[in-house]
Amino acid sequence: MSCMRARTLSVAAVLAMSACSLSTAPTTSPTIQGKPTTTEPAIGGSETVTVERVVDGDTFIAITGSRRFRVRLIGVDSPETVKPGAPVGCFGPEASAYAHRTLTGEQVRLVFDVDRYDRYRRVLAYVYLGKLFFNLDLVRRGYAVVETVPPDIAHVQDFVAAQRAARASRAGLWLACALA
Repeated sequence: MSCMRARTLSVAAVLAMSACSLSTAPTTSPTIQGKPTTTEPAIGGSETVTVERVVDGDTFIAITGSRRFRVRLIGVDSPETVKPGAPVGCFGPEASAYAHRTLTGEQVRLVFDVDRYDRYRRVLAYVYLGKLFFNLDLVRRGYAVVETVPPDIAHVQDFVAAQRAARASRAGLWLACALA
């Protein structure tokens, strides 16, 4: 089974589980650039940081005061560009370049879900640049695919809808790469 098909199946399972969890369901808010977005649920708080350096499309180094740490975007996965021993993924350089252009040097708000860290000790967050929900923006533009890991499912329905739209319009990696 292809990775994309396995991700789609796991997303379907997460969607089924999330239907029962009303406390973490996002609410619809006004649109950004004519497209609907969501407001973040108040699950694990938030923090404002500066993006020091983008590692790849879904990971960056943040600083706040004297603290420096790695942030991994929740719910999305961009193609690899820097993983040791792994080939550069199709559309990975484009995803990394977009994240670099958009985030480097900017103040962003990190919004946390249930888990604060992943197994690599990276901070897990939904990222907002002003009103732009960056995680969702990556999926909508075809720079990333949905990769939701329970219990961090607050925006899974938004991500899945954005991925369907990106795939249907052949945005980004959906045009450039041979995805199932």
